[in-house]
Amino acid sequence: MALVRVFQERDYRYGVGILRMRVERVHWASPEVYEGERWYIIEGVQLNTTGADVAPRQVAVRGRMLRIEPPGASVA
Repeated sequence: MALVRVFQERDYRYGVGILRMRVERVHWASPEVYEGERWYIIEGVQLNTTGADVAPRQVAVRGRMLRIEPPGASVA
């Protein structure tokens, strides 16, 4: 089951405005460090304000905004 998440513009790269997305996959094994934080590539489907599908999307998101860490992961 995919999670629907809402990300503020400052918490994802790159885009403008709020991003609503049904997250289908998180690339936990390959975080990027940017601004002193881990960022993870996520894949899923962007949603509009009513929850309808817009398009598939892949973006980098601040790890702390995902609130879920993979089993056995450590947070730096």
